[in-house]
Amino acid sequence: MKILVLNGSPKAERSNTLNVTKAFLEGFPSDTQIELVHLAKLNIKPCAGCYSCWKKTNGKCVIQDDMQAIYGKISDADIVIESFPLFFFGMPGTMKTVTDRCLPFMMPYMGDRVSDSDVCFHKLRDESMLKKRFVVISSCGYVEAEPVFPALLKQLEMISGGRHTAILCPEGEIFVSEMAKRQRDGYLKDITRAGAEFAENKCLSEETIRRISKPMLSEQGYSTITSASWH
Repeated sequence: MKILVLNGSPKAERSNTLNVTKAFLEGFPSDTQIELVHLAKLNIKPCAGCYSCWKKTNGKCVIQDDMQAIYGKISDADIVIESFPLFFFGMPGTMKTVTDRCLPFMMPYMGDRVSDSDVCFHKLRDESMLKKRFVVISSCGYVEAEPVFPALLKQLEMISGGRHTAILCPEGEIFVSEMAKRQRDGYLKDITRAGAEFAENKCLSEETIRRISKPMLSEQGYSTITSASWH
């Protein structure tokens, strides 16, 4: 099994979210091939909107930069994990740039009406991509995940047609705090168990998703940590 992790945090190795992602990966078998790519260290230009990948080059982007290597890594992987923080109610800029540059994987929109909210507007150029598993792991600094992630989740639904697994971690500031070690360690153990479940079933149960989406601390307890981090 090959896993590609695209770390979209501008902090690279210092990403808070990466703590969750690494704990998730610990649940996979020891012989799993894992490649971690820090997008912040690469030269990836924005999509030019030229649509050459649709009209001229048959699914090949004409921009020659580090994204060309990412295309191959995505194609070779069995599981693609995007790991990034929620900063301003969406994915960070570098992650969004890589997402936009994935347009060549899609076929042009041909005017079809899409009535099902879980159906992508674009067909995949290579339907073998449907065999891959797409996981998004994102943390936020807010006390709850549910109120702040809807915009991101809607975008992922529109892109993937709902064929993704979202692991949303609230209270991300706890990973840079010296406080609440017991709660943090307990949460990461739950994430590792979720990784083992995904490795076996290629999906997570609704119960597991609910459990790992719960805040680690009470609102008052988390307020103590966030107040300290800004002073």
